[in-house]
Amino acid sequence: MVTTEEIEHTLGEVFRLAKPTSIYIEQPGLAQASIDVEELNGATLFNTRITTENSRLAVLARRPESVMIMYFQLGGGCSFNLNYQYKVPERHHCLCYLPVLQSDFMVGEQNMLQGLSIQFNSDVVAAHLLDEGALDDDWLRLLEDGEQPFSTVTESRPISVNIQASVHQLLNCPYKGKLGQTYKDALIRLMLVEQLAGFRRDRQAIAVLTDTKLTRRDIDTLHAVKAYLDQHYLDELSLEKIVRLFGLNTFKLKYGFKKLFDTSVMRYIDDQKMSYARQLLLEEKQDVWTVADQLGYSHYTNFSTAFKRRFGYSPAQLKGQPLLVH
Repeated sequence: MVTTEEIEHTLGEVFRLAKPTSIYIEQPGLAQASIDVEELNGATLFNTRITTENSRLAVLARRPESVMIMYFQLGGGCSFNLNYQYKVPERHHCLCYLPVLQSDFMVGEQNMLQGLSIQFNSDVVAAHLLDEGALDDDWLRLLEDGEQPFSTVTESRPISVNIQASVHQLLNCPYKGKLGQTYKDALIRLMLVEQLAGFRRDRQAIAVLTDTKLTRRDIDTLHAVKAYLDQHYLDELSLEKIVRLFGLNTFKLKYGFKKLFDTSVMRYIDDQKMSYARQLLLEEKQDVWTVADQLGYSHYTNFSTAFKRRFGYSPAQLKGQPLLVH
């Protein structure tokens, strides 16, 4: 019988060693996990799938050398521990540079994760992209100097259609050998350019913001607010309650949250609720009206409108249910 600790240790060793391998672990009642690691020219791919049952998994990802990480949350969800606990939403991506890899991630009980992590040496890739004129000065300085860590985990963005197509081609490469490596290398560089273009407006990805309206303490507090909302989005929340909990004034909460995360506080809460609703509709035998009621919507129409605004289709379409008056 494999214990939770043994599963966590095995997964952690795969990330630490970063060598080509393919592992599969299954322990009924606990979890099943698989990681495929592939080494390309200057990049290492980690294709991870984890499903938990009656236990959560907390994996320590440790490597002594610096690393640039492209991360794509393809399905489910997990939390990353970088001073605070942050959750990357489903179908979001982020980009990080860490002088030393010390990142923990946790998959909660009865949850699932499908994630693609691409790790590489930042200065080599920066040199290639500089030759192609693909980087602006800010990103080039960050990637080349290798001194200043940065992370967009807290400002993750939805995976675009272009990135989604590249991920699909990367994971389903039709070529073998050197041709396959060349094909995958080109896709990874294309995905990185897409990521950089998406984060170009987000100067908060650089470690220190220059916005004089927000102090470093304000920024840390706002990240704590976001982490709190990730855990309590089903609670009855208001701006007034959040202000009292975290000691911010209303202006800094509204302005700072929008500045850092490109959305309002209440819209972020609604989006988290909709992601949870989608998970319930996909994984559990509940009809759309029951889920709407569980999320506190007294009228199905309001729930359906919010859901469609988030995902582009109605909850009834997701469940394949007719739109009947209920």
